[in-house]
Amino acid sequence: MSVFRAYMKIAKRNMWMILLYLVIFFGITVMFQSFAGGGAQDYQAENVPVGIVDEDQGEAAAALIGYIGKTNKTVMLEDDREVLQEELFYRNVDYIVRIPEGFMEKCILGGENLQVTTVPGTYAGYYVEQQISSFLSFARSYGAAGFTESEIASAMADRETAEVTLLDLGGNTGETPSYVFFFRYMPYLFLSLLCYVLGYILMGFRRGSLPQRMRASAVPVRRQSMEGLAAAGVIAFALWGICAVAALTVYGKEFLSSGRAGWHLLNSFTLLAASLALAYLVGTLVKTSTALNGIVNILALGMCFLCGVFVEMDYLSSGVRKAAQFLPVYWYETVNNLLAEHGNIVGNVRTEVLEGIGIQLVFAAAFVCVTLAVSREKKL
Repeated sequence: MSVFRAYMKIAKRNMWMILLYLVIFFGITVMFQSFAGGGAQDYQAENVPVGIVDEDQGEAAAALIGYIGKTNKTVMLEDDREVLQEELFYRNVDYIVRIPEGFMEKCILGGENLQVTTVPGTYAGYYVEQQISSFLSFARSYGAAGFTESEIASAMADRETAEVTLLDLGGNTGETPSYVFFFRYMPYLFLSLLCYVLGYILMGFRRGSLPQRMRASAVPVRRQSMEGLAAAGVIAFALWGICAVAALTVYGKEFLSSGRAGWHLLNSFTLLAASLALAYLVGTLVKTSTALNGIVNILALGMCFLCGVFVEMDYLSSGVRKAAQFLPVYWYETVNNLLAEHGNIVGNVRTEVLEGIGIQLVFAAAFVCVTLAVSREKKL
């Protein structure tokens, strides 16, 4: 087991790098998870503080104030220029509506616009303006039909506000589980760490006269290769085990009771296989640490940005997504997104998940074949 021990010895010398990437991975996961929040929240209309200057004091004006107050906070203000400026400056209100005397005759029956003041460049102005326009539109329709001011006020007070019901189409109550972010950024850890570790190991075995001495060794070449593959597998499996234990420890019951824990672990293990095969190919090709750094940065960061790890797939253009389909990380993230969106992995969803996992295995097999071809070419 001399080759196996040599692999593990070189890996142990790079333990500081392994710990560094684990810290980076967990740091990125926690940071993005905190930015994304804890899941879907109930839908509710935005509440904007609206200042009201009521010069009319009539029933129609009271109906308008009540209509605005259904979804906003109304603040009654005095008709004082300095007071109004202070309220806007200190953001006590975002929008001021001046209801003129004779509001019914001027604005509802006469078609005049209300005098309003808002903070420039804010969405609040457009939001409240839309509500006021809606009120005036309905009130003018009632006025054109012959309704009195009292009848208009009563009709507007009885109008029901829209209700929104979120449909649970995916079976996960519309929430994105927190552990999804943990698995989303896993490709960066696997690709970077395995490429670096195996790259340094394989470069170490090609230094000086070591290749010639290994060929002259009493240990058969086949056994040397098997021990090397076994050591690489142990390193990769240990990395996957650390991530799996971390997911179980941090997310615990939420993760285990979701019904998707096995799928997430299987998907990540498939990604591990593809990453290991790619890392072995990189280690076979590189000759210097400088070249290794460049290739790893291009592969790890490039795949993560193109395949929906650092940038969600919904924000990627169709051209980028089509190109990303030729990379294994794209299919890993596709499966991860399916698991996040659906609570029950059955039917067509199950088929799509299995297809994504199968394609990753195909990539792993392709990398192995290319590695064998490159190794044979170098020996010739």
